Amino acid sequence: MKTDIQEEINTLLRENIDNFLKEIQKSLPSNVTISTNWGSLDNVYEHYKNSHIFNRRLQFNPFVIVYCESPEDVQNTFKVAKNNKLPFKVRAGGHDHEGECTGTNIVLIDVSKMNYPEHDNEKVYIKNIDGEKIAHIRPGIRFKDLTSRLADQDVMIPHGTCATVGIAGFTMGGGWGPWTRKYGMCCERLVGATILLGNGEFAELNEKNGEIPDLLWALRGGGGMSYGIVTELRIKTFELPKILHRFNVVWNPYSDLNPDKVEENIPTIEVLKKWEEIIQPNNSPQLIGTNLKVSARSWDENTPIPYKTIYLNCQFNGYWEGDEISLREFIKDNFKGVLAVTDNMLTIEPATGADFEHKSNYGEHLMSSWDRESFNEIKLSMLPPELLMGTPLQPDLDLPAPHKITSRLVDKKGLGEEGHQKLIESLCSPLLNEHNRKNTITSYITLGAITGEFYKKHPETNSAFPYNDKQYTIQYQCWWEALDANMDPAIKKYIEEKIKNFQDNTLYDYTNRALDWIEVCRDFDIPNTSGAFISFKDSSIPTKTYFAQNYNELIRIKEQYSKDPYNHFRTRKTII
Repeated sequence: MKTDIQEEINTLLRENIDNFLKEIQKSLPSNVTISTNWGSLDNVYEHYKNSHIFNRRLQFNPFVIVYCESPEDVQNTFKVAKNNKLPFKVRAGGHDHEGECTGTNIVLIDVSKMNYPEHDNEKVYIKNIDGEKIAHIRPGIRFKDLTSRLADQDVMIPHGTCATVGIAGFTMGGGWGPWTRKYGMCCERLVGATILLGNGEFAELNEKNGEIPDLLWALRGGGGMSYGIVTELRIKTFELPKILHRFNVVWNPYSDLNPDKVEENIPTIEVLKKWEEIIQPNNSPQLIGTNLKVSARSWDENTPIPYKTIYLNCQFNGYWEGDEISLREFIKDNFKGVLAVTDNMLTIEPATGADFEHKSNYGEHLMSSWDRESFNEIKLSMLPPELLMGTPLQPDLDLPAPHKITSRLVDKKGLGEEGHQKLIESLCSPLLNEHNRKNTITSYITLGAITGEFYKKHPETNSAFPYNDKQYTIQYQCWWEALDANMDPAIKKYIEEKIKNFQDNTLYDYTNRALDWIEVCRDFDIPNTSGAFISFKDSSIPTKTYFAQNYNELIRIKEQYSKDPYNHFRTRKTII
């Protein structure tokens, strides 16, 4: 009996998919690309590639992918999927760390081709409203392109650090980045949006005289997908400063000869305390954004951890508004004694900003190194010199790779002595092998500053982002390498010989334990920390934790305004 019922369900599902394909091809323009997972072997393989997302640890298989190019394409695809009782997901940048932008046995509405206004394929449309320059941004554009086009018009928004992240999910998740100390989370500057609701109709949300003000509030950091499908964001820009410098300082660098060996012995706790001091609201106004990256290491579980003296690789990253002279003075004044910075520890990138002609290349130099380690840099210490032939390996910081992350935030009063101890202890684990980096497994935390000028002036904001009173985010990360199809052929051949068609690779002896380390850190008892950041998604964390005091209000808004009685707009971490 059960078998008969299941066969009947499968038959109905196949009929629904067939009907969907027939109807969608009639309702969409002929230029819209549709990818399916059946047909010839070549077609199945192409669909497999189309199904990839940024986190290569996860692989899903949608029935159909529809590459929408207009709001009307999104509307039609949604209606046809809904009418044929098929579940759907929405993908833009594909950077959801838990893969909730896609799924198996679903219709995938892909908006990555919704990049620019139809009337102008070069510029982001900016409208002057009451003296404010408002950028009208479609959901498929990624930061590499978006920031360059904004900079070319002498304006900017609080973007993120990864060049290939899409604007929509970033903003609805809050939007932390290198401008947060000065301008707040990106969601704070969202003044309008166009959203497709569950009844198949669009709503225009505007800060002034728009529909459903509660829904606009929810989109400001209340998570993506929950309330509808956003087809345009309207974000208030700010003037691009005349001069900016990106920089980083490294303490305890890894050896050029051994990627798992740290050189020097500067206590990590001293770096951590100084960075915390620098980011306090009344300090360092020219430091408009910053994070601190601290690497984890292998540790014998029977050996006490000397948290006051242990030295881990630390990288202080910053975005400085001002010239190089003022930046060097800031570093000299703040880092003295054991933390004193020498020239070989400091990297200052060429200036950019409104006064520079190359500002149109702004997006080519985003701060991906703030969040990632380069696998190619690790390889430099392992590959035979003859393979490199004097040519640097290509940048790989924005390439997809398998990974797992989790997060929490530091309370307003700071970590305190015990918090410092526990944070450092969480980075020393027997679950991490001493040769992990040689196997391209990197494990570390990134601390992202929230506190600064903006939230000092605006302690109460009209957004659903619940953590504007926190000092900074803590993001635990574990990444490992996926073979890049665009890799230099000589290097690729060398690596393929090592990994034997991807699977015979010693890194797989250690990835599960590295993932276990993430799970241990998720529940590690660190005083004066709480919550979690939805953009650093970990599906095992309860949804309420991500939205804290705003959770119940967001549920009310979803139920009252999304016009979605059967919760079609759902993933594991949507509001319901």
